[in-house]
Amino acid sequence: MDLTDAPELRYFYDRTSELSTLKQWILQAHTRLITIYGLSGIGKSDLALKLIEQTQSEFDYIIWLSLADTPTLSTVQTELKQFFGRSPQPPLPTIIDYFRSSRCLVILDDVENIFKSSQLAGQYLAGYEDYGKFFKQIATSSHQSCLIILSWEKPREITALEAVNLSTQTLNLKGLGEQAAEILREKELADEEKWSDLIDLYQGHPSWLNIIAATILELFDGSVSLFLADGTADLFLGDLEPLLESHLERLSDSEKKALYWLASQNEAVDISRQPADSELSQSEFWQTIQSLARRSLVEKMLVGARSMFFLNPVFKAYIQCKLNIV
Repeated sequence: MDLTDAPELRYFYDRTSELSTLKQWILQAHTRLITIYGLSGIGKSDLALKLIEQTQSEFDYIIWLSLADTPTLSTVQTELKQFFGRSPQPPLPTIIDYFRSSRCLVILDDVENIFKSSQLAGQYLAGYEDYGKFFKQIATSSHQSCLIILSWEKPREITALEAVNLSTQTLNLKGLGEQAAEILREKELADEEKWSDLIDLYQGHPSWLNIIAATILELFDGSVSLFLADGTADLFLGDLEPLLESHLERLSDSEKKALYWLASQNEAVDISRQPADSELSQSEFWQTIQSLARRSLVEKMLVGARSMFFLNPVFKAYIQCKLNIV
């Protein structure tokens, strides 16, 4: 096992349901390609580390590689071969050969770094398109191993693979829900009866709640009641803003236009009715909403029998503040 590239697992909050799902996919359904995507700091790496902790006895090899420095696929494959080659067995020609001869678990972290900015989600940088072919090969070839992709955004070809290949699964990681109370307990915040309001406001996002908790300690001596005293009309963002901006910096022009429009809506929207003043065609508008969903910036909810879409409330507050939208 080589977890040199993995971050340290300092805290792990209850993800029982997500862990059960992942273990079922890997150990029972023998899923070959898994994508875990979601906002930065939502807990993707922590979840994968806990998964390793609970399943490591099932694998012959486990390695964690970060794509933070945008290594080429050739570099990644060389590193994998060097790792697998530590065993006494003769070296094999390809990664798939190792995946067939042994039970391997490979985690690729920070995968968003090989995608373009200012384009729709999941489009590869020039010279990195072979990653898409590699992912497809992992999903469609017969072997006994598993590759897990951790990313801010969902690779485009994954949706097509999911549609035709049962060995491909995707988990869009959301906030913690009521389990996020553990974060506030660790920070020793007061007014426990108000914690659920705070968790709802910041969607159970562990990093966001840690940052907001630090603000509450700094400005209100840990009193959640005082922090929430003036109501929630203006959602306080403070030190969250650089984290939010890092996501918005990656957007295409069409995504920004759709995002600004969604920020001006008071409720979830039916995307079958395109905005009257939209500069995008119907097809472009739908592609844009789809891309924003693959970045976890836009979410879907059922209203009756119809799917409606809405902008992530924290990002909505940020954009409204930037654009002075009331």
